Amino acid sequence: MATRVQSQRSATASTRYELGRTAPLARGALSATAVLALLRIFSSYSWFSGAFGGKDAKFAPDFLSGAGLTQRINAPAPMGFAHTAANHTVASFLTGTVVPHASLFAWLIALGELGVGVSLLLGLFTRLGGFFAIVQAATYMLVAGGGGADTIGHNYMLILAGFVALLAASGRTFGLDQLLVSRFPDSRLLRVVS
Repeated sequence: MATRVQSQRSATASTRYELGRTAPLARGALSATAVLALLRIFSSYSWFSGAFGGKDAKFAPDFLSGAGLTQRINAPAPMGFAHTAANHTVASFLTGTVVPHASLFAWLIALGELGVGVSLLLGLFTRLGGFFAIVQAATYMLVAGGGGADTIGHNYMLILAGFVALLAASGRTFGLDQLLVSRFPDSRLLRVVS
């Protein structure tokens, strides 16, 4: 009987030791996921700012009508996108395809920025939002290739934040993706986009 009590005590002590050893690791992992979630949330501000704020607000009536986008493309050097594009092919696409359909492209750009912002802020379909953040920021870099270091640097930051959202599934911490994945654990599509 004494041997049995002694073995239970040593098992309990061993369990306490193991819990004590792994607790800092678990706390560190939680804080890393929290930092990635905060990066996701803070990067959403940039998308909302582009959609609604400043002189280049995508939801401004002038931009949505297509006139603002056409003006930005055809503006004289060095400001016009036709002059700052990364190469001649991009410039030809802007003047030959985007300008004739400027209103359609303006709406696509505005809704894209809004969609990425909502996805990253709420942690809803975060991997999909991260993918579109990468695509949209890379497109901006191609269009404004010679637009200056601040434009390029800002878009690099958005691409990196998009990769974090895409690869780390950061919407599963402080986000609606966590609720969706726990509610529908067998959905493969949900695991891919969230």
